[in-house]
Amino acid sequence: MSNKSIFLSVLLFFSTALLFSACKSNKTANMTDNEKLAREWMLIEMDVKEGDNYTKENFTKAGAKLDLTKMKDITTDLEGKRMAQGNAFMGCNTIFFTLTANSKGGMDKNIEFGQIGMTKKACQENMNLETIFGRALSEMTKYELDGHFLTLSSFDGKKMKFVASDWD
Repeated sequence: MSNKSIFLSVLLFFSTALLFSACKSNKTANMTDNEKLAREWMLIEMDVKEGDNYTKENFTKAGAKLDLTKMKDITTDLEGKRMAQGNAFMGCNTIFFTLTANSKGGMDKNIEFGQIGMTKKACQENMNLETIFGRALSEMTKYELDGHFLTLSSFDGKKMKFVASDWD
């Protein structure tokens, strides 16, 4: 193979790689908020003013996560409300819920968690974390997406921050 052939092969390879990466980033930019929310999120901060002296290490040890992957499968109920299923895990039981999310005019990004339930395993650890998280989740009304981070907040200033599980 000549030097010219090698050069053209390398040039073709890098041009193709650049083209595919541009398509991928364009796809992310054109995603709706529901598509961006449709991920698994790891809990990294929780400020809910109720015995929330947990650290990122506590959340990591518990495997604390919020699974919104079914946001891709939004359905409409009998009243015309668009909703999806979701679940969370704080180290013992599975917390399950319905949720709706919408962005009105790009400014207010509303989210509503409803029909919150939980499996009934009794565990030595993380029961308190699950209780606090479940109570606070029902109060979350706004969301903010910032890169690979999701922040949920309530009217009275409670916050939960997550990082996408597929991001390092």
